[in-house]
Amino acid sequence: MPNYALTAGRTRSARMDLPIEALVTVTELGLAQRPGLSPEQRTILDAAAEPLSLAEIGSLLGVPIGVARVLVGDLAADDYLAVHLPLVGTDGRPRRELLERLLDGLRAR
Repeated sequence: MPNYALTAGRTRSARMDLPIEALVTVTELGLAQRPGLSPEQRTILDAAAEPLSLAEIGSLLGVPIGVARVLVGDLAADDYLAVHLPLVGTDGRPRRELLERLLDGLRAR
């Protein structure tokens, strides 16, 4: 399906603007209710059982990140997805906790 049709021509979610570094996970509502959702939205909800970034969702669907942002923003605004914002300080730089978790994850590999 063309990207224009997926987002109805929108470049932003009408209700929620997500930063590109946000992670999302499916909520209980997203697990339970799916009537009226597009196949792409259902794919996002299925994949979001584990935390996913907008880039991962875009790659999964084969769409640009902007399209993924609109689809995810709509799902989050309807409480199908929970948004997890990154740990950044007031200066916009990553906080120590985020860097420590990243380092721990790299060491575990």
